[in-house]
Parts: sequence; structure tokens; C-alpha cells
Amino acid sequence: MKYNKTKYPNIFTYDTKKGKRYYVRRGYYLKGKKKEATKSNLKTLQEARAALTEIEQKIENNDFAYNKNLTVDQYWNMYVDNRLKTGSWKPDTEANKEAIYKTHFKKYLGETKMKDISRIEYENHINGMRKNYSKNTLRLIHSVLSAMLNHAVTNKMLDDNPIDGITIGDSEIIPVNKRISLEEFKEWDSWAKKSLIQYDYTIVRMTYFGARSSEVVAIKIGNLTKLENGRYRILLDESRTYHRPNGGGMKTPGSERFMEVDLETSHYIDDVVVESKRIAKKYNRILSKEDYLFLTNFKNAKKELLGMPISIRRVYKLFNTVNEKSGMHVTPHMMRHFFATQGQIAGVPIEHMAAALGHSTSYMTSKYTHIKEEVAGSVTDRFMSALN
Repeated sequence: MKYNKTKYPNIFTYDTKKGKRYYVRRGYYLKGKKKEATKSNLKTLQEARAALTEIEQKIENNDFAYNKNLTVDQYWNMYVDNRLKTGSWKPDTEANKEAIYKTHFKKYLGETKMKDISRIEYENHINGMRKNYSKNTLRLIHSVLSAMLNHAVTNKMLDDNPIDGITIGDSEIIPVNKRISLEEFKEWDSWAKKSLIQYDYTIVRMTYFGARSSEVVAIKIGNLTKLENGRYRILLDESRTYHRPNGGGMKTPGSERFMEVDLETSHYIDDVVVESKRIAKKYNRILSKEDYLFLTNFKNAKKELLGMPISIRRVYKLFNTVNEKSGMHVTPHMMRHFFATQGQIAGVPIEHMAAALGHSTSYMTSKYTHIKEEVAGSVTDRFMSALN
């Protein structure tokens, strides 16, 4: 096609069956290479000049360096890779986000360009899921995609987040109860004592003091300190999960903390240390301070796992055993809620409780070492007073 120059730089005309049309062509450099931005089928000179101005603004803002035609799938892969490389996500977080994305968004929006997502259609789609999910669950599902789109906006791959601030209506699905009363706790605990051997009961009991399951299975012998009052102060500085079975850091930087247990639990720990050393010796191991406290020595365990550290699955298995015996439904995470609730009832300051649960980023700073130790003990004292 023949383009005819006009008196305006970068603006040309060409003939079509429907008459004269304007064509805009503007050169620019991207990463040292010459590129061109064009626009055609413009009916008037005014349209052509406006189009040229828009192109020049994009060149000035470096907009052509960013691909705004990526599909949701394409950007999701870039997003996940970035989150992992920056250390923003741990393997467990990645697995959780990937599961949500693949279940709820890959088929639905995977091949759709991010810029083509319809807010109304998406909002209707999410609200159409209310018959199957609670409102809180839908908020969680939505947050995964929305966070990715916000990331795309920040990186100039998208002009704005089309699903930001959507309305999610109430659901008929009742949220799962994550709390237990003091009476329910005492009943469940009595069943745990009756249903489990003392070694296994000690594993379960560690969750009573706000420790995550992943933190319980990562307690090392060297992290146990016997105080003058006979209680153990335990340094929680590592976690082991399904996707990080060998450990390697905590859930968040602020999760590292001390946990102090009561005298009864401390007596159980004394016995566990002796028993774990016996188990290790049985399987030709010698435990050091760097070894994990709780070891595998239960019926039906795989031969290659005998004498090795228990996995997080063992904690859930023990809870399920007690649940089956008692007819109740209690999870390790519910124990964290219970610990927080009873601590607040007993008057534990909210910042101390947040620290004891591993929700404070300043709890483990060296500047406040004397405070963190004092907090661990006082929280346990008040928690135990609420139980008695």
C-alpha cells in the first residue's frame, strides 16, 4: 500500500475504496533497538494528530516496554516466579495459591487477557459460588487473583485492577467453627490423655501453648531450656511443613519466639527427651542438640522412617485419633484460637498475646531479649490460671 506524506511529520495518507484514510507511524528505541508504533484507518487529520500524541506520550512514559496483552495464565506464571525469587512466598504459600488458582481461575480466566476481564461478569461469577462456599472463603479465593492483578498494575502490565473492591454477598454456607469453649477443651484433653500414650500426648499438648503443628515437629533438643522454676522455655525458630519437611525458617519473620510451658508439660518433656534418646539408639542414631525432639516409633510406620523426626502429618493423625474416640472435632489450629481466647480472658495484653502466637515482628529482636522472656512466662501463667 502506498502511503503519502503530509506536511505533518509521522502522519501519512492512503487511499481506500471508502476514501482517504490517515496513517500514523512513529519510531522509537527500546533496549537499543529501533521499533515502530503505528495506527491506521483514521478518518480525519484531527484523529491522526490525537493518535500521534497518544503514541508519543506512551514513548515518553516507556509504556511500550510493557506487554499489556498478557493472558491471566501468562502473568500468573510470571507472578509466581517473582514471588518465589523475591522470597515473598515459601513453598507452602506457593502450593496454597497454586491450588486456589488452578481450582477457581485457570479454566475460567486462564486464556483471557488481563485487560479484557469484565468486572461485572467476574463479580457475578464469584457471587454465583456462594451456594458452595462461605463468604470468608470467597474473599480468600478472590484475594488470590486480585493480588496478582495489583502486581500487574504495579509493574505496568495493566492499567488498573478491574476486580478491585467487588461486592461479595452473604452466603448460606456457615463458616467452619474454629473455636472451642473451656468445657469442650477440658473434655477433649481428658480424652487425649486416655487415648494416647504419654509420648504422643506430649506432642498434642505442645499445641495448647500457641505453637503451630509445623513448629511442634521442628522443636530441637538444643532449644529446650530448663528454668529454675522447673518449667521449660522453648525457642521456636524453625518449622517443618508438608512442602518443607526438612525445615528452613518460620512461617513469617515475626514467628520466631519463646514458648514457656507449665510444670506438668515440662515433666512430660523430661520423659520425652529420655525416650527419644532411647528410640534413636534403637535405630543406630545418637541425638545432638541440633536434632529434632519428637521421633517416629509408632506402629505401621514405614521402616525407613523409624527413628527419624515425626512429620506434621503425625500431629494431625494424633488429633484425629482423639476426635474419633471423643466424637468431637478439634484441630491443632483451633488450639491456637483457644490459647488466644483464654489468654485474653485472663487479661493478657493483646501485644503480648500476638507475640506469644508469633504475630509480632519485634518479639525476637535482640534489643528486647529481657522482655520476650518475661512475656513468654507471664502469658503461660495467665493462660494456665484461666484453665484452673
